[in-house]
Amino acid sequence: MSNHLSLFGSVLGVLLVSGCASQALETPLETPAIAQIEVIEPAPIIKPEPIKQPLQIATWSPTPQMGRLTAMNAGYLQSYQNCLVLTRDKDSLPTDENSLLLVLADTSFSWDEEKQTLVFEGKPYKLGDELYLGGGSFTYPNGILTGQVDINWKECGLSRGWLGG
Repeated sequence: MSNHLSLFGSVLGVLLVSGCASQALETPLETPAIAQIEVIEPAPIIKPEPIKQPLQIATWSPTPQMGRLTAMNAGYLQSYQNCLVLTRDKDSLPTDENSLLLVLADTSFSWDEEKQTLVFEGKPYKLGDELYLGGGSFTYPNGILTGQVDINWKECGLSRGWLGG
């Protein structure tokens, strides 16, 4: 009988262990909770808008004794370093190589800062418009009339200009 008892104990042990194992497999394993990580987006970098200065327009005051400059030039009105310039090509960015500082006779034009419009000889011109005007070219600081130009040339960054109007 002890053999039967021993066999019965062995079978009972196997059944108990297999029952526990099957019970453990039937219930899903609990996984530890994963901590939620809050993604904090960086605040957008806000660059302050530069204070827009009024466009500088170089002027000169011709006298009747100076005569009239008779050369003709055409170009496109552009702004370069906050100065009004003439460029050769409509779609190119103004540079020292392709631009002339536009210097107008102080009584030949008006400027509407809000509309960014030059009124020259009674006609309105916006930045980017083509302008034909008489006058003469000069270089800075070697030009004869550069001392009469009312603007700080160094701020405009140009070494050549067109004296018009």
